Amino acid sequence: MDNQTQVWISKILGWAEHFYIGNGYPHVDYKRKFILEHKRHNAQVVNSDVVFTAEEEAELQHLWSLSEQAWGEASDLHGMAILPDKLWTSDVNTPAPDLSAFTITGNHLVLSEACGEIFQQFHLGNSKLVKLQIYNMGTLEPDDERFFYFFDLAEWRHYVLPEKSGSACDALGYERNGYKYHFYRPNKDSLVLSEAALNCDLDIWHDPMLMRSVFLSKRLYQALDDAGMIKDWHVNPCLID
Repeated sequence: MDNQTQVWISKILGWAEHFYIGNGYPHVDYKRKFILEHKRHNAQVVNSDVVFTAEEEAELQHLWSLSEQAWGEASDLHGMAILPDKLWTSDVNTPAPDLSAFTITGNHLVLSEACGEIFQQFHLGNSKLVKLQIYNMGTLEPDDERFFYFFDLAEWRHYVLPEKSGSACDALGYERNGYKYHFYRPNKDSLVLSEAALNCDLDIWHDPMLMRSVFLSKRLYQALDDAGMIKDWHVNPCLID
């Protein structure tokens, strides 16, 4: 580790191991939603004998609407309106025991129990951790005894200096949330941040100018590195101007 590096950018939302796992919300019958989605799909197969009724279509649309209510501003990494209380999967592929962080359907971030406990020691601001389990759609029981932490990243801070970052920061040619939107491209050029990043009150945040960006403080980086977890976060050092 470079002792001079104070902030790290993580590419976890684009590079992490991904699983087909869905969020379960307290106000949504996820099992029913899952059944209807699959029945609808099967009914659309050529020469299918499955009939998907208008009533079932209306019910599915309602369940989708309820799920959308929970998303809030999650697509902009600015916080969900309703946090999940469990995760659901029908996939036999599950996270390895030594995987500290991964993404699930919707590009949401989930942490191992050990990683989540490390995060609890740091300044997260309005970002939230929810302890939960992964349930199997077939049995309606947890896949195993493991617990995880759903991490709802909800804090924005703007420190990126595109004009000083060279080819590491590509302009996308449009604005989003009032910022000229950019894409981080790891290469020989380093991402440059303003000196204000040194005084950030958070240990993890998103910069709204940079697509899917996640930034880690030196303290959080060091804790994850000490725990042997930093490899799952796909980090690069940032320069401070």
